[in-house]
Amino acid sequence: MADDAFYDLSVHAYPEGGSTASRLALAARGLGYSGICVANHPEFFLEVSPIEGFEIIQGVEVVAKNANDLRRQVDRFRSRVKVLAVHGGDSAINRAACEDDRVDILLHPPDGKTSGINHILAKLAADKHIAIGFELVPIICSKGGSRVRMLSNYKTNLALAKKYGTPFVVVSGAMSHYDMRDVRAVVSLCRLFGMNDKDALKGMSYYPSQILKRRSPGYIMEGVELLP
Repeated sequence: MADDAFYDLSVHAYPEGGSTASRLALAARGLGYSGICVANHPEFFLEVSPIEGFEIIQGVEVVAKNANDLRRQVDRFRSRVKVLAVHGGDSAINRAACEDDRVDILLHPPDGKTSGINHILAKLAADKHIAIGFELVPIICSKGGSRVRMLSNYKTNLALAKKYGTPFVVVSGAMSHYDMRDVRAVVSLCRLFGMNDKDALKGMSYYPSQILKRRSPGYIMEGVELLP
């Protein structure tokens, strides 16, 4: 594990969450991470400042009323952030997110009845290099039937992601530094919905690194970059 760079690409900092970006970064560094992405919802959008020795990534988690509104929100934020996530949960929003290659991550796809992802959306997301997010705070905080349904939805989406080669990321969704867990604990939580250790580490390291690489200056396409 020590040779990998681990990233949590969805944390919510004050004023949306209970901890400042710097406090979240301090906690994440102590838990074994190389960087975090502050992805507040638009009404709490926060421009982050760098700190020495740790990567704080500018992000946002877009919430949209419909597909047209989603496109407007992506237009608004894409040039301002390195990581753009979409808050799903509606079939039209999920589909629009998976069709737009300016989106990096689809979070919360379950719609209350299904996992929110089917084979068509999984293939679309794979083609567009859009990652499916697996958020851990709901697992930690829920119980009973709610947790059972959530784990079932996660298991379904993981199976689809692996079948179609869809990227996926494991994120905390932390609203406070108390919501964060160390890398080994995250791996253990991921086992609850069928991830093996290799999958979990890819979701914290490989796929996040690929997202950050694609949104870096000089990136043109896979295998083609402008060198400084």
